Amino acid sequence: MLRFEIHRDHADRWRWRLIAANGRLVADSGEGYASEHNALRAAVRTQALAPQAAIVRRDGTRPRLAETAAAADHPDPF
Repeated sequence: MLRFEIHRDHADRWRWRLIAANGRLVADSGEGYASEHNALRAAVRTQALAPQAAIVRRDGTRPRLAETAAAADHPDPF
């Protein structure tokens, strides 16, 4: 099951991270928050906005799954 985790880091700041069913890190907050509440709000907002996010390369082109499948040399981690 894909899940968001809220935790305190070594600097005593709050962060979120997205963990795949296999336990691997998929994404993280990239910054610490002063309160658990703010980290939770950021995770909820990320969860809500992610389905709307476009997938693009850095040059702005859109990759297609069929094009990239041939280049994959390892199994799907999800």
